[in-house]
This record gives sequence, C-alpha cells and structure tokens, in this order.
Amino acid sequence: MNNGTDRPRIAVSYAQDAPSHSAWFSEELAGLARNAVAGLEAAGADAVVINSASGHVFSAVDYDGVLILGGGDVDPTRYGGNTGEPTVHAVDTTADETEIDLVIGAVENGRPVLGICRGLQLINVAFAGSLIEDLGQDSVHKIHEERPPMTGHAVSVQPDSLLADALGVGEITVQSGHHQAVRRLGDRLRVVATASDGVVEAVELARPDEGWLLAVQWHPEEPDSPDGQLAALLTPFVEACRYVAAVRG
Repeated sequence: MNNGTDRPRIAVSYAQDAPSHSAWFSEELAGLARNAVAGLEAAGADAVVINSASGHVFSAVDYDGVLILGGGDVDPTRYGGNTGEPTVHAVDTTADETEIDLVIGAVENGRPVLGICRGLQLINVAFAGSLIEDLGQDSVHKIHEERPPMTGHAVSVQPDSLLADALGVGEITVQSGHHQAVRRLGDRLRVVATASDGVVEAVELARPDEGWLLAVQWHPEEPDSPDGQLAALLTPFVEACRYVAAVRG
C-alpha cells in the first residue's frame, strides 16, 4: 500500500502544436508550461505533459490529478457564443474536447483539478457555463498590442475557499493576459475571487465534498508573478493529488 510519500503523477495539458497557434504564441505557451512543470516538480510531483491538440485520447484515471494550462480561445459553439466575434483566435476544437473530457473525467473519478487562464474558461464551459467573447479595448486584463506581455492588476480573494487557504483573504496582485472571461457561471461552481471590474478571477466547486477543484484566471507561472504565488497554489494541489495516489496504492 502506498504510504503517501510517493510523488503523484499529474497530467499537464495544453495545445502544443495547434495549427491555429502562431509560432510566437506556441513558444510563449511552451515557456509557461516549463515553468508550471518545474513548479510541480519542486512541489513533489511528477508532471506528465500531454498535447491536447494531438487527437490522442487521454484518461484522467491514468493520473493522480489534472492541470489545464493557458492557450487559445474556447470554441464559441461550445457555449452558444458569438462565432462571428472577430477577436476570437487560436481556437482548437480538438484541444477543447480533450480537456473538457479530462476535467469531467477527473471530477467524476476523484482526481484534483487545477486550471490556469484558459483552464478556468475551459472548466467553466465544461460545467455548462458561457464566456464573454471579448472584454474590450479598455480591459485591464490585457495589454492591447501585438505579442503583448502580461499585465499586473489586483484581485480580491474571498474567505472560506481553497484559494484563500493558499494565498490569503483580501487583495492580491496577479499577472494576466486574457481578453475573455466568465459570463454565465458553470453548474456546480462558485466564484472565489473577482477583479475590481467584476471579472471572475477564480472558481471552485460549490460543494467541497464533490472534490478538489480550483481555477484561476491569471498566470501564477509567469516569471513576473509575485514571488511564491505559484508554489503557494501548487502545494495544496499536489498534496490533494498525493492523497489520491496513496488511496490508489
């Protein structure tokens, strides 16, 4: 029987080679993925990077937890959105399907789930939520230029949440770079952080007894994020995954 000290095996999903992704965007995603993997390894996990754009079938039960990273926009047809919105970009329907299956499979089989940026949006859609297709040119959540760097802004964290346990209650600073956000909250989810403009910044399962799930709209794995933020989020996630590994034996 596993004594709980072994390293959990965590699937790290993003679209590595989606045809809709430009070269610079793919390179940026790869760099962020490397940072996330390094963070998981430091937290005591074995990260298994999977290519959600590959068309391969991945099962959540083969892992002790699932991390959904950033990437392109979720296909608006998935949530009844405006398919004619001109700012929607880098859509990969294969990645959408792969990651929705991973998220639902993980929750149904007791595997912890962590989502980052697109990961939050994908999770919201997986639970029958919808998205704002574009926050507009005045949005503080993205620098509006070609190949934009991340931008910093404040987020308010709600008490009595996994997020508060990790980062504390009240205002924190985050690094983000997104033009979409939650419109209709997905079933079984609750909001645990917001920005000053009301944009949803983090969600969890409304009923903690249904499992460990946390998704943030920002990028803690971005190099300019506050020191220790990535580790603070990954540590409880890895611990939850380690418990699953111990139970599996």
